[in-house]
Amino acid sequence: MANPRRLLLLRPLAARLGQTVDYFWRAGPLACTRDQQHSSTHATHSNETRRLATMASSRMQSWFPHTAHPLVISAPMDFVTNPKLATEVTKAGGLGFLQGGRDFASESPVLGRLEAQLAQARSLLGLPANDGDLPVGVGFVLYAASARHFGATAAPILRRHRPAAVWLFAPAPDAPGTVPGAIRALKGKGGEGAAAAWRPRVAVQVGSVAAALAAARHGADVVVAQAADAGGHQFVGGAGLVSLVPEVADALARSGFAGVAVWAAGGIVDGRGVAAALTLGAEGAVLGTRYMVATESDAQDYKKEAVLATSDGGVNTVKSPLHDHILGNKSWPDAYDGRAIVSASWRDHLAGLPVEENVARFEAAKETGDFSRMITWSIPQLTSDRRPPLKSGTGVGLVREALPAAEITRQVREGALEAIGRLKASI
Repeated sequence: MANPRRLLLLRPLAARLGQTVDYFWRAGPLACTRDQQHSSTHATHSNETRRLATMASSRMQSWFPHTAHPLVISAPMDFVTNPKLATEVTKAGGLGFLQGGRDFASESPVLGRLEAQLAQARSLLGLPANDGDLPVGVGFVLYAASARHFGATAAPILRRHRPAAVWLFAPAPDAPGTVPGAIRALKGKGGEGAAAAWRPRVAVQVGSVAAALAAARHGADVVVAQAADAGGHQFVGGAGLVSLVPEVADALARSGFAGVAVWAAGGIVDGRGVAAALTLGAEGAVLGTRYMVATESDAQDYKKEAVLATSDGGVNTVKSPLHDHILGNKSWPDAYDGRAIVSASWRDHLAGLPVEENVARFEAAKETGDFSRMITWSIPQLTSDRRPPLKSGTGVGLVREALPAAEITRQVREGALEAIGRLKASI
């Protein structure tokens, strides 16, 4: 029979994983002997995994009834996500996010795009225009001066379409009222009928314990603990996922914010990463790089190929403000930088090439279709509008194939449950 002392040592893990592990404890592999566990067939294991996915539940499933456990989330990536990708994630039991943009001026075309994408998402899900909340989320970047208009311009659009979640990130450091103001706009009363009853779950992306506590004080329902492993823009100073997520979770609990959930982000691309995030104290796992190569992704084909071709992500991606400097993108505050795939431009930078000359080489390469200077988030977009290229985190080396978003979601979720099962069987 299983060693009783080992079972006692496992109880803290059970507390972390909630009903998922509780199921394994009472009726799953731990109810069997070691010999029985090792003799189980693959088919039995798969059936048990499906049974677990059906039986297990968590706070996330009460907040987002359409989702399956554990919660897999597609990040709100600009120039990557779209209504088709987000709704396919949602249909597969995950939570798909759209990117709502960063320009909140009343005349901004971004607002029109947001309205259209939300309407399209509802249509793709087969939901009537005024029938309940929309089971997708929307993410926003808040550093621009126009963020002060969020409540007057973006919030009414959201209230009309009622997405299940809203994700806020990157307020300007000199505008501390941006996030609390946006949360008040989202949670305050407004509109008529169903719109007046809309109460989205608000997630705030953070990169530190202090920022997580501030978000909780402002009224966030979720803090997205983004580790330095993540691709794209993030806090300049940050920790890895293994230390950031549990410290954030512990700090919230100690400070009286046990009702605030934690989602883990950064370097998670498969079920093993999701299982690890759960043990660390997260209630959901965010994937970005993995969904970049989804068949529904807006990323150009050669960008997807770059992600699939890159291995050893800790060595072949780099976190630096240089990426924005090469692009000529001066809008991001100094508090944020980003991670991208290493390229000739980065290597030239290390060799001491001045930024101005590096930019000139980048522009010349872009004009000729030379991808070797893909120093930014991945391969630069060969257009004149300087749209931000693809972002890649350290998990890029684990992304080996392009699949439909729904298949990615199911594969990752089932992989997480199987990883938990293997761990339990080994104890």
